[in-house]
Amino acid sequence: MKNLITFLKGTSLCLAFMIFFFNSANAQNQLEDAIKQLSADNVSGYMQPFLNGFSANMNSGFSGTANIENKFTIRIDAIGMATMIGSAEEMYNATPPQPFAQQTVRTATVFGDQGAVVQGPEGLSYKFQNGQLDMDYFPLVAPQLTIGNFYNTQLIFRFFTYSSDSDVPDIDMLGFGLRHGLNQYFSELPLDLAAGAFFQTFKMGEIIDTKFFSINGLASKEFSILTLYGGVQYEYSNMNVNYTLSGASADEDSEVDLSFSSDNHIRAIAGLNLNLGVVHLRTDFNLGNVSVLSASIGFGI
Repeated sequence: MKNLITFLKGTSLCLAFMIFFFNSANAQNQLEDAIKQLSADNVSGYMQPFLNGFSANMNSGFSGTANIENKFTIRIDAIGMATMIGSAEEMYNATPPQPFAQQTVRTATVFGDQGAVVQGPEGLSYKFQNGQLDMDYFPLVAPQLTIGNFYNTQLIFRFFTYSSDSDVPDIDMLGFGLRHGLNQYFSELPLDLAAGAFFQTFKMGEIIDTKFFSINGLASKEFSILTLYGGVQYEYSNMNVNYTLSGASADEDSEVDLSFSSDNHIRAIAGLNLNLGVVHLRTDFNLGNVSVLSASIGFGI
C-alpha cells in the first residue's frame, strides 16, 4: 500500500509540472493573465490549438488490450501522452478592438511567439497577447486506476487535484469510464473485441473548465507476452472560459463567458502492449485531426 501511495503521488506531481510550461522560474500564472486580456471574439482562436492538443491527450491511453475476461483485475498506470505542435498551431486570425480598423490580423496563439502590433488613429497602437507555451510538443501525464473484470466489464478512473498558495493555477481532474468485452457474444473469434465509453472533466485555475467524452471500439491479438491492438474512437471535447475582461471600461460588457469545442472527432489507434506479470508496458499511435503518441507503465494484475 505504501508503494502504491508513493506511485500515485509521483504521478500526480508529473501531471502538475508537465501541464504548465510558463517562462517564469516561479511558475507565474501568465496564461490566465493573457486570456483575461482577450475579447470574446479572439479568445477561442488563441486557445483553440491548446484545446485540440489537450483533448487529444486526455482522450488517449485508456487500454492496451481488448481481452477482458471475467476475472479479477486491478492496475494503476502512469500514462504519458504528447501531441506535436507545428507552425499551423502557432498563428490565428484575430480582430483588433475598437477604435482600430476591424480587419483580421495574423497573430500568435498560446503556442506562438510575439503578438502582432497594429497601428490606429492618432498614433495609437495595440499589441496582441504573446504566446505563453513555447514547445514543439504538448506533453501530459495522468494517473489511471483500472478495476474489473465484473461480467466482462472494467471500470476506469482518473483523479487528480492540486491546490497551492503559489501562482500556479489550481487543478481538479476527474475521469471515469467502462470497457466491456464482446467475445462472449460470439463464438471462436480470431481476435479479442471490446467497446468503451469515457467521460472526464478538467478545471484549471479560475477561468478554464473543460469536459471530454469518447467512445471507442478495440480489437487485439495476443502472442505470448506481446499484444497487438488497434481500433477507432469518436470523441467530443468542450472548453468554457469565464472571466472579466482586463482593462474594460465601466460602460463596456466586461464579462466573457464562452464555450468552444475541439476540432478532434475521429481517430484511429494502433499499438502494442507487453504483459510482464505485474508490470505492463504499452505504447500506441493515434491518428486523427491531431496525432498523439501515448505510452504507459502499469502495475497490477
